[in-house]
Amino acid sequence: MSLAILAGIVASDGHMAKDKSTICVINKNKEFIEDVQLLFEAHCGKKGSHRFIDSGFGSKKYLLRVNSAKLVKEFNSKYAIPIGRKSDTIMPAILDQKESLDFLCGWIAGDGSVTTDRKRPKIEIWSKSKAIIEWFGNVLEKEGIESRIFEERRKKEFILRVGKKESVVKFYRKARIPHKRKQLEFTG
Repeated sequence: MSLAILAGIVASDGHMAKDKSTICVINKNKEFIEDVQLLFEAHCGKKGSHRFIDSGFGSKKYLLRVNSAKLVKEFNSKYAIPIGRKSDTIMPAILDQKESLDFLCGWIAGDGSVTTDRKRPKIEIWSKSKAIIEWFGNVLEKEGIESRIFEERRKKEFILRVGKKESVVKFYRKARIPHKRKQLEFTG
């Protein structure tokens, strides 16, 4: 899988520490964390380590830590993932369409959802950044995939939804989400 997929996962479900060498990904799905470990190993030769943590938000999660100053630098410069505190202004540099779609798939794997609504799958991505949600909408539009953007005022978030059957089918044919449970939602 491409580096853009891994960057999308880190941008949505992780962060890069201020030490400029540690990348963390947090998720409640252990199998997903183990798959992300393999992605890191493929891209930087380091698998990192994961452990079970109390997230402080009432749910238990897994924390994956990988040390790679090279990847931190690349994620920061090419994909605009900030070092230190998470940002709601992540906006990747100009990427080709395949990299853009891969970044989007990584984001969905980390912080998006694929659910079933009226017996058909729908895809949702949410962020506090309206700009990144609009960017994702443009990526999908270039693939001929229709989406809609909503504002969730109570949570101060923006939601991009792919809900029409034809658009979900197009997405399924063009892209793969590197999260087994979410990818399986397409096949029901």
